[in-house]
Amino acid sequence: MLKTIIIAVIIFFGMIGYDTIKSDSKPTDSPTQKQEEGVQKQEQKVIVNENNHKDTEQEKHEKKAAKAIFFALLPDKEKWPVPLKKIYQWTNVEDTIDPIRQKPNWVPLKNMAQDLPKALISIEDHDFYKHGGLAMESILRAALENLTAGKVVQGGSTLTQQLVKNIFLTQEQSMERKAEEAILSLIIEHQYSKDEIIELYLNTTYFGAGAYGIKQASYKYFDKAPSALTLAESAIIAALPYAPSALNPLENPLGCRKRQLLVLTKMHEYGYINDAQLEEAKNQRINLSNGNTF
Repeated sequence: MLKTIIIAVIIFFGMIGYDTIKSDSKPTDSPTQKQEEGVQKQEQKVIVNENNHKDTEQEKHEKKAAKAIFFALLPDKEKWPVPLKKIYQWTNVEDTIDPIRQKPNWVPLKNMAQDLPKALISIEDHDFYKHGGLAMESILRAALENLTAGKVVQGGSTLTQQLVKNIFLTQEQSMERKAEEAILSLIIEHQYSKDEIIELYLNTTYFGAGAYGIKQASYKYFDKAPSALTLAESAIIAALPYAPSALNPLENPLGCRKRQLLVLTKMHEYGYINDAQLEEAKNQRINLSNGNTF
């Protein structure tokens, strides 16, 4: 037990100490120097999204090297108790995410149809760009339902929480797992930009018919690249995470069509498309990869 506590303390304070030293080591500048630094920081290339406070490439490599040295001093992770393994995972989420982004089927957000993330956000999490990973109103509503039932019967998950469940956790429905999901969601939102999160989601979600990720789904259903998806097709893809097997358009075109129309309606409601685009997408005939049309 003592060894477990010591390792936990080392992990927590070691990581906190490193970031503190990095922060405190910066000299105090004059107002002029601060203004110059402000301009330089605005021009500095930041990982993926400029409007988020993400590390520069150099800082990221420095932290990665420091972490490698730090954790090399600790006992083998396989010998750690489960709680400590979780702490490690929480403080090193990039160890799980970086390999995913290197897979052959990975598609950058810029190489997807522009309507695709809009469609997904509209139907799954319309406040995606406003919350910090957790939608408190939905969580409180779900918590009330769960407490009344005595078990987890409602999720209230944001896209970030769904992403966390997809790549970090199991599908187990328990209070403990929901708590871990919330913690990891806050960490992901702190370390990654919104565009990175939606990109990760679209590349890791199951879309039915054996298709994992947007590239497989796009070719599976429409035999085309994600960049070539139309608004109507994007709405179909966005409809699938709700029930990927049941709404598979190759097997259930009518059910999929009903959900697609709901996605398009939500896109219009939240201002992503206008009246003309809505009507055009609703009336578009969908050509599936199996030769069927609906």
